[in-house]
Amino acid sequence: MSRKNSIIFFIFIYLVTIAVLLKSAAPAVSGSAGLTAMLIESSLPCMEVVEASDAGAEAGSSAVTAEDTGESGEKTEAVKKNNGKPRVLIYHTHATESYLPASAGNYHTTAEENTVRDAGDVLEATLEENGIAVIHDKTLHDNPSYNNSYSRSYETVTALLKKYPTIECIIDLHRDATAAEVAGQVEKVNGKTCSVYSYVLSNTTNTYSANKAFLDRLNGIAAADYGGYTGNILERPYWYNQELCEKSVLIEMGNNRNNIKDVRRCAEVFGEILSKALNE
Repeated sequence: MSRKNSIIFFIFIYLVTIAVLLKSAAPAVSGSAGLTAMLIESSLPCMEVVEASDAGAEAGSSAVTAEDTGESGEKTEAVKKNNGKPRVLIYHTHATESYLPASAGNYHTTAEENTVRDAGDVLEATLEENGIAVIHDKTLHDNPSYNNSYSRSYETVTALLKKYPTIECIIDLHRDATAAEVAGQVEKVNGKTCSVYSYVLSNTTNTYSANKAFLDRLNGIAAADYGGYTGNILERPYWYNQELCEKSVLIEMGNNRNNIKDVRRCAEVFGEILSKALNE
């Protein structure tokens, strides 16, 4: 066999091997939630999730004392009925993400207090106060592993959309992350100190235009009524489960160096913005 043919042969074998490995490793979910989610998560850094009983805090601050919301993988769906049929679903693909003072486990804990689930509670309460019924799912999709957390949250969302067909908006609430030992960025909004926030938008789904228009509407309300407290829209070529709804919002409220108090205020203001958009 010639040198050229040998090279071609080995390249062919290499490509076939990669294809077989990807096929065997791909998540067993339907539609677009499979391979792209796996590729995203394979690049995520390793982290140690702190169990609720071991959750700690930065020196000089009070320790986390909240009880765990359930065992790993347990469905922890909270539904309020006072406003009728649910219109909004809040969930967390990375539910263990935490804020200060909960810095242990590289800012990840199964305890609910000081996490994105904590912020989700504030968002839920604000929406309910504005007459919008909410489902807040607190399943720990990223525990015990980040691997396939998007596939697991995809299964949760599809099941809840089937169970509650009146849902018109889904919110995947995350936080950003920084390695720097500096305070998370904040803004003053109507006299309140709030963490900044951003949106992550999939530009590869057939719902892209509708989702983009909805985010633009949210930013329009924020600009007009909340002193320009808008969120940067970061477009990415991944799915993020956003093909499931034409009002899909992946929001990153603050980062790990923000204090939970500022994030809660962000969730409250964002809840007011979202309520205005949905009640128009």
